[in-house]
Order: sequence, then structure tokens, then C-alpha cells
Amino acid sequence: MKLAPIENQWAEAALAAIFPGSSEEGLDGISAMNIAAYLGDVMGWVPFRAAMGLRVAIWLVALAPLFVLGRLTTIAGLVPAERERMMTILVASRSYAVRSLVLVLKSFGALLYASDARVRALMQGPPLRSVVPLRRKRIAAV
Repeated sequence: MKLAPIENQWAEAALAAIFPGSSEEGLDGISAMNIAAYLGDVMGWVPFRAAMGLRVAIWLVALAPLFVLGRLTTIAGLVPAERERMMTILVASRSYAVRSLVLVLKSFGALLYASDARVRALMQGPPLRSVVPLRRKRIAAV
């Protein structure tokens, strides 16, 4: 199962709102990564139901501006600040299905984003400077 080019655009717009990067940390956003190729691979190796769930999640966030913001556009037609606001509203939705589908998309995006070496290095933190060796403690029975 492959995503259509428009679905790839929607997914990239949604994931860019979730993983915008950090100029302070010198990290590019997820948009700098090849999202379409990654999603193509994902859609090829996940089971059919998972692929359909990812596709439904993409369609949900793509069409959400109509219901969330009252605007006749898709997520790709919004400016980044509006995309982030819309994703925040969706994650806080009262509907469990909406929250879950957005988190499905976020989870797949996190797998791609965390594959970047600079992102992984920041997640792991600074290297430990000194390691304290552990020793066995003997306890005498009374």
C-alpha cells in the first residue's frame, strides 16, 4: 500500500508541526528528513490494519482545519503556527479516537525523528564523566 502524493504532503505538514526542530539546540525539523520515503517504507512493511490506521490518521489531521478552525483548507494550507495550534487541539480532544489517531501519527514520526544522529545524541544526554563501580555487599545472617 502506497500513500498518494497529497497524503505525503499532509503527513509532512502534520509531522512538521509536531517535530519543528530547535534553533537553540541546532536541530533541523523533521521536514529536513525524507518523510515521503520513510512513510513509503513504513506502509510497505507494517500489517494492513496498521497501514490503514496510519492513513486514517493522516486524513484526520489533513481535514481537521475544517472542523477545528472552521476554515475550508487542509493542514498543508495552514501556516506553521496554525498547524501547531491545530495539532495541540487535536491531541487534547475529548474524543479518544481522535487523540489516539494523532498519537499514531506522532509515534511513527518519532521513529523517523529519533533516527537522526543529532537528535539521538541529545536524547542520550552528555556522557558520564565518572563511573562508580558497584560492589557486592555481604550480609551475615543472625
